[in-house]
Amino acid sequence: MDIKKVGTHNGTFHADDVIAYVILDELYGPLELIRSRDKEILATCDLVFDVGGGKYDHHTTDKEYRENNIPYAAAGLVWRDFGKQLLQKKGVASAYVDKIFTYIDEKYIQGLDAVDNGVRFKREMIVPELSTDIHRFNPKWNLQEDEQEQFRRAVEFGRTSFMNLIKDQISKVAAIHVIEKAYAERTKKEILFLEQHCPWHSALLQVDTRGEVLFVIYKDHRKGYLIQVVPLNENTFEARKDLPEEWAGKEEAELNQIIGIDDAIFAHPARFIAGAKSKESILKMAELALK
Repeated sequence: MDIKKVGTHNGTFHADDVIAYVILDELYGPLELIRSRDKEILATCDLVFDVGGGKYDHHTTDKEYRENNIPYAAAGLVWRDFGKQLLQKKGVASAYVDKIFTYIDEKYIQGLDAVDNGVRFKREMIVPELSTDIHRFNPKWNLQEDEQEQFRRAVEFGRTSFMNLIKDQISKVAAIHVIEKAYAERTKKEILFLEQHCPWHSALLQVDTRGEVLFVIYKDHRKGYLIQVVPLNENTFEARKDLPEEWAGKEEAELNQIIGIDDAIFAHPARFIAGAKSKESILKMAELALK
C-alpha cells in the first residue's frame, strides 16, 4: 500500500487519533496530514481514520469489538492492520513480532480504545494518564492557541511515548538470549551473573521456571557491580529472598565492616539492591546473602 496523505477529523482530538497518526507516520512518513470533516477533502487522502465512516472509523453502529469486548477505536484499528509492519520496519525479528504486537495492543492500545469509546476496563494498561495528557493539548477556550499547531505538539508528545514503548519491548526481546546464555552457564544455581546490565526480570522469570535464581549480579554502567533480588513475579516487589537485614541502609564504611570487604558502595534500605566496586566483593556479598 502506498500512503502519502492521510486524513482525520478536525476539532477536538484525542489519544486514539493522535496515536493512529503516529503509527502511520512512523511506517510511511513523513505523511501529509489533512484534518477536516469535509467528505470531498477527505476523499483526496490515501487513508482516512477516526472520521468518514470507513474502515478506520469506529463511530458507526456496527463498530468492531475484540474478543474481550473492548471495542476498537482509531488507534486499535490502525495498529491491527499496520502494527506488525511497523515492528518489522523497526527491526523486530520475525520470531518476536507477534509477541510484541500483542503486548502493545493489550497493555497500551486497548486502553486508548476503551477510553475513547467510553468503556470501563479493569486490566492494567499504560493509558489513562496518556489519554488525559494528550487531551490537554487541545486549544484552551481562554487562550489564542492554533488547533493545527496543538495537534502537531500532541503528535510529538504521543510519538515519544509510543516509540519509547516499542523500543522498550525490542530491548527486552534482545535480552532474552543474553539471559538464556547466562542461565545455562551458572556456576551456582542461586546466582545469575551478567557482564552487563540488561532488562532481565521478565526473561529470567520465563527461563527459571523452577525459581532457582535468588540474586542477579551485573556490571553497573557507572562503576562497580550490583546485586539485585529476584521478584516472585512481574507484578510484585516481594522477593524470592531479600538481602541480609543487617545490610539495610548501610553506607560504605559500616557496610564494609559488616561484610568484611573494603569496596562496598551501598545497600538499599529496602534490601533489594546493593553494590560493590569489584567483582570479587560482589560475589562475596552474594555468598553471604545466600546464608
